[in-house]
Amino acid sequence: MTVEPRSLEGRVVLVTGGGSGLGRAICVRLAREGAVPVAADIAGASETASLTGGPAITLDVTDPDAVRGRMEELFDRYGDAFDGLVNDAGTDQGAGLLDITDEQWAQVIAVNQSGPLYTSREFLRQAVKRASDAAPADIVNIISISAITVGTDAAAYNSSKAALAKLTEVMQREAGEYRWPVRVHGIMPSAMNTPMMEQWHLSSEVMMDPDAVARSVTFLLTLPADTFVQNLVINSRREPDWPR
Repeated sequence: MTVEPRSLEGRVVLVTGGGSGLGRAICVRLAREGAVPVAADIAGASETASLTGGPAITLDVTDPDAVRGRMEELFDRYGDAFDGLVNDAGTDQGAGLLDITDEQWAQVIAVNQSGPLYTSREFLRQAVKRASDAAPADIVNIISISAITVGTDAAAYNSSKAALAKLTEVMQREAGEYRWPVRVHGIMPSAMNTPMMEQWHLSSEVMMDPDAVARSVTFLLTLPADTFVQNLVINSRREPDWPR
């Protein structure tokens, strides 16, 4: 039996955090390979759309009502062609345990942990309701290598990404047990040369190019329909202190 890879041609993929950094790189890579990326962010999405030719929407992933409305709009507009969600929206408030404020903690947890739950939940509800005989839809959670490593002054970020890694495993388990027409993938990249990393003052020489991770996203989306990736760790060979 020959198992064929899936094509990206014409597939509509929502990318949260698509206004900059890795999210923008994912949108650009998707467009190059024939997909229609929907850049979603609280800012910068229109600039990404100018690079891809795809649509842009304003979306705050921490607002469950806004997420529900946007997801319904996209399914109504694109139908079965809308079959991809990349949860890339993320934030980092670097602070140690003694210094982190309640507001910093709440913001990181809201974006990195609650956001993927809200978007995935609404995507799954719509996908299950509109299930067809087509190939399964895809959810890709951009987790972080921080889910399995420990960093000083990164209590909120490490905690939120570890929680997202476990949420991803739960989603994968339920997708299998309930036979949802959706497969769920997880990616754990190490440090990338993006604006979010500027606060850590890492050398660009040891960080990955975001397009390397974007290529991994397109790889997952094009895997044969009976395949998924549980948690793929992607690390830079130039990072001397891994794991850190």
